[in-house]
Amino acid sequence: MPARSAATPGAPANSIHRDACSPSEENLAPSGRLHWVINNGGDIPNVTPEIAEISYYVREGSPARVQVLLDKVIAVSEAAAKASQTTVGHRITSACWNQLPSKSFAELLHENMTQIGPPAFTDEAHALAKELQESLGLPTAGMHDKVGALTPPNPVFMGGGSTDVADISWNVPTVSMGAALAPVGTKMHTWSTAACAAAAPGQAAVLAAAKYLAATAVDLITQPERLKAIKAEFAERAKGLEWKTALPEGYEPPMYEPPAWFLKKTGQKWPPNNITWPPKRVVSHEKFSSLGPELTPQK
Repeated sequence: MPARSAATPGAPANSIHRDACSPSEENLAPSGRLHWVINNGGDIPNVTPEIAEISYYVREGSPARVQVLLDKVIAVSEAAAKASQTTVGHRITSACWNQLPSKSFAELLHENMTQIGPPAFTDEAHALAKELQESLGLPTAGMHDKVGALTPPNPVFMGGGSTDVADISWNVPTVSMGAALAPVGTKMHTWSTAACAAAAPGQAAVLAAAKYLAATAVDLITQPERLKAIKAEFAERAKGLEWKTALPEGYEPPMYEPPAWFLKKTGQKWPPNNITWPPKRVVSHEKFSSLGPELTPQK
């Protein structure tokens, strides 16, 4: 769950002895994740910025644990503001639940993936993959040539990605899949993977994914007993749990006005009916903090 708040950067700290017990020295569990980027930290090194901005992604194993961790992040920003005699504000930019898995749905989809086989990568796709791997100092193995095994999730959540598809999974049986796009050994969210998306590897991956999904849809239509089993599993897993959006009341997504030519071409108007526009302007009203009474001249 991302949250945006202003804060000050950390600094080295000295160790001191305390007789009193600390409430918690470990405020982040192994299942938690914190990612951040400074969106606005000023323009010139020797000029204090009027306003600073930082974005955080807060992830945990359940919505309740996300909220606990988010509250800690907000508390840190408020403490930093108090120490620096500034003000701080925060707003939620997006939020989602953890995904509700479906074993029977995953088994059906994986059967189709196995029967259809991995993406049919061309020589061009393998050549690009090997070129990228070489530039990254990796073995030039090209693209993946096998469909991965279907394995159960870890019994205890130990961290992972986030997706708004998770909210759908609590309202209707949902399954997710991935088609090989990145060259063997490379990582997601990198320039090398992005380079493949609009090139030969991406084209083969999209075609394979379309086949996997289409075949699974046909099975659901022609095999009502499997559809019934998927629905029954969903009802059992979701029993006693009621989904409610993790977004705060009155939430408005971060939106930016598109160019005039786009609005004209698409026949749209700005702003949309559900968006308050323009956004409230943030203006600093901070006063310089006191340094204490004037020093008496030395005689």
